[in-house]
Amino acid sequence: MSVQLPRKRTILAWHRWLGIASALFLLSLSFTGLALNHTELLRLDQVIIRSSSILERYGMAGGSDISAYRIHTSEALVHLDGQLFYNKTPLATASKPLGIIEGDPISVVATSDALLYLAGNGELIESVPNSQLPYHTLTAVGHTNNTTPVLVTDAGAFTPDADWLAFETYQASYTVAALPLIKLDDAATEAVLEAFQGGGVSLYRVLLDLHSGRLFGWGGRTAMDLSAVAIIILITSGIGGWLRKSRRPKAPNSPPAR
Repeated sequence: MSVQLPRKRTILAWHRWLGIASALFLLSLSFTGLALNHTELLRLDQVIIRSSSILERYGMAGGSDISAYRIHTSEALVHLDGQLFYNKTPLATASKPLGIIEGDPISVVATSDALLYLAGNGELIESVPNSQLPYHTLTAVGHTNNTTPVLVTDAGAFTPDADWLAFETYQASYTVAALPLIKLDDAATEAVLEAFQGGGVSLYRVLLDLHSGRLFGWGGRTAMDLSAVAIIILITSGIGGWLRKSRRPKAPNSPPAR
């Protein structure tokens, strides 16, 4: 009996702590399950989430990642999470621009991995990767004294012809200045984010992923799995304890005192 009492206390303690640990997950499952069961009534698929912390879980960048540059006097060239936009119109997948060379009829956006040729209205004419250029990586964009653009690369400096079809080695002096950033107003920022994020994520999708633990990636799924195992242990151990107790012989009733 003296050995069984400490063992019983240990089992009860584990049972108690398992219940406490799984209670939070049970509440999450219960609330999200109730909500998902009434999707049409609550219109969960019509509520759009645009919180940056939530969107980052789905690989959607927030507004803090936006870099914007002036082009064509009053327009904006915007970079967001590996995407370039002309105002709010997607242009191409590219790294941040190192230089913008405006011309007529084309303007050139120079990035570390490609040259993008744009029409006067911002339409993408062509994207020329570095594999088709006389260098592997562009590191900077400079200008000669007569404002001719100079591409500074891992293979040396080059100047383009008037049509940006041929490139000549350049060995004279040039200057390099960082491409200045501009600040977008709130409306322009929202327009770019909406174009990038496709309108955000529905509340239904968020609750569904929260219900399964997928909202928090591998860790969330593992926590939900462990919670399910804990619940199984609680149920089976509780039923087992009740069965053992019900099978014990009942103590005879004591005779009434006289």
